[in-house]
Amino acid sequence: MPDCCYRPLNHDQEALFAELVQSANSIILRWDDEGRIIFMNRYGLDLFGFSEEELVGKNVIGTIVARTDSSGRDLAKMIDDILSHPEKYILNRNENICRDGSTLWIQWSNKAIVNRDGSLQEMLSIGIDMTPLRETEARLKNQQELYRSIFENAFDAHFLFQNRKYIAANHAGLKLLDCGFDELKGRTIGEFSPDILPDGTPMVTALDRFERALLTGEQVETDWQVKRKDGEIRQCVLRAQLVGRAEDQVVHVSLVDVTEQRIIQQEIRRRQKMEAIGNLAGGIAHDFNNILMAILGYTELMQMKLGTDSAVARELDQIKNASLRAKDLVSQILTFSRRGDQTMQAIHLGRVVREALQLLRPTIPTTIRIIDDIRSDRFIMADPTQIHQVIVNLCTNGRLAIGDKEGTLRIRLFDDEREEGRENGQKVILEVEDSGAGIDPAIIDRIFDPYFTTREHGRGSGLGLAVVHGIIRNHQAEISVDSHPGQGTCFRIRFPVAAGQQKSGSREADDISPAAGHCSETLNILLVDDELSLREVAGEFLREHGHNVVAKANGALALEEFKKNPHHWDLIITDQTMPEMTGIHLAEVVRSLRPDLPIILCTGYGQVVDQQRLNRMDLQAVMTKPISLHDLLREIRQTLSPRDQ
Repeated sequence: MPDCCYRPLNHDQEALFAELVQSANSIILRWDDEGRIIFMNRYGLDLFGFSEEELVGKNVIGTIVARTDSSGRDLAKMIDDILSHPEKYILNRNENICRDGSTLWIQWSNKAIVNRDGSLQEMLSIGIDMTPLRETEARLKNQQELYRSIFENAFDAHFLFQNRKYIAANHAGLKLLDCGFDELKGRTIGEFSPDILPDGTPMVTALDRFERALLTGEQVETDWQVKRKDGEIRQCVLRAQLVGRAEDQVVHVSLVDVTEQRIIQQEIRRRQKMEAIGNLAGGIAHDFNNILMAILGYTELMQMKLGTDSAVARELDQIKNASLRAKDLVSQILTFSRRGDQTMQAIHLGRVVREALQLLRPTIPTTIRIIDDIRSDRFIMADPTQIHQVIVNLCTNGRLAIGDKEGTLRIRLFDDEREEGRENGQKVILEVEDSGAGIDPAIIDRIFDPYFTTREHGRGSGLGLAVVHGIIRNHQAEISVDSHPGQGTCFRIRFPVAAGQQKSGSREADDISPAAGHCSETLNILLVDDELSLREVAGEFLREHGHNVVAKANGALALEEFKKNPHHWDLIITDQTMPEMTGIHLAEVVRSLRPDLPIILCTGYGQVVDQQRLNRMDLQAVMTKPISLHDLLREIRQTLSPRDQ
């Protein structure tokens, strides 16, 4: 620069310049080519905590720069490199130390001051404290890592979508879809969802509706179905919302797999429905059976009075047979709708199958022929209600497989001949076969999976065979399926035979003639029932057979009559459910006065009787209404048989 252009600063200007340097809100540092500090402004001194005397003339290494930083970086080597190659360090950031040992992160802007020959004279460094920014960056990084960890390790499935395509998924999401992220990235949400959702909405329509709701800022929550890579359908609850900036918004979707929960809910609803049916059936059974018993009683009374040669004998037989069929129907309905937890008991499987088929027949189209072949007389340990359900579900499955065409449902029950002669481990086999379309071999291994169904929406829940499989497993039985497309399907269940009850035996119907129940002596009988018609018909029937009968409408009246002369009575016949005093309560009081008095208790289907109380009282008989009066006579004869000998 020409000398004529140089105007040296006057004293006032130098003072102003010095004040600007000292009061700057940045570190101003001058250091020579040996690394010694020439100058540091007041801001820098205050920031590092040094006085001017403690720094000027000292090397930057060991004062404001450590030999190595906390990460192990060699800062002494860095200082040498700056002095050798200042052009490489126009801008750099490094860790610095304060007098008290604390650290600061400073961003330095470095300017080399050179001599006329180009050699380095000194370095001018302007520093900005980046420590707060770095701490903020560290916190943000930690938060990002935390959020990523939460996203990756969440129990629920999480996905990010952009333009309906997967751009991120956590471990639970990949597990839910049964695929790796490489298989997922870039694919659309529709590729992992069925075409029709649980509520019948097409998946594409639902997506359009969700996107419109999301654009308004609304959070979407709905039931959803996920179709895994292997084709399995899982029931989920979907929650979705928009995240990110307007120009690059993405959709965050979380999916909670509720498949097992829905199965439990379905089972609870089924149990509640069956309990409601049971409550209704149990409520009407008592009154209905009293009506049936009155019809049966008066019919038997008329038969007794008119004799077998009467012109109306055949008509009376028809009335009696119809009443017995009605009795069996009530029994079947109450068995099917039995309330309470699983009750394992020895049941005659053939009878349960026949009862279930009787209930099913009205629900099967007449185009489908039902053929039953019941050849086993074995008992199994089972819950009869659940066995009913197995038969109903399998037959319903067969009916749907046949569809609107003509077809056949064949139900077989037979002993497993391979097990014949073995004392333990004998089996009885139940087969339910249909002439329907058969099952594709590609899916036959999945037919027992919950919610798996090949039927169109609304034609099947996908739970029927899953419930069957669960019941069979709980009964320690085995189920297999044999099916070929176009050739129908056969489900085969092998039940273990109940120990000690390998054969039911056959028992011919007892003689029900009037003479069969006749006692050789006149009995004083106290008859207790709140139903007037039953008191009248049973009382008249017993009197016709030579007994003295006093009938009372409830337990309290009967107890009052009994206490007049407790030793007068030979027998008490009492209903269980009555106002003021139940039959069991009456029996307990009577037994406290006459421990030896025979008592016959009559109950209705569905009535809850305390078995322990019955056992304690050692009642002579417990009979279930509606009761044939000839059966009642037979029970009286058996109860008092020692007195007739």
